[in-house]
Amino acid sequence: MVGDAAVKSASPFIADELVACVASGVPATCDQLTHLAARIWAESARHRSAFSWGELPVGAADRVFALRSAALALNGA
Repeated sequence: MVGDAAVKSASPFIADELVACVASGVPATCDQLTHLAARIWAESARHRSAFSWGELPVGAADRVFALRSAALALNGA
């Protein structure tokens, strides 16, 4: 789900979406934002499954926090 398939992270710890946005200077797409937010949410607690991201209610505090964190990382604001 990376917008620019040619830009990849050299590290498994840094999301491809983050590298693509920073390298290109282009604002993140909705897909990039959502994908990074799901990764942040899943990796912030060991007991979480990446698949359960889709089951979170839209207004859930954890979901909103992950989306805001992803927006800050990808867009700087």
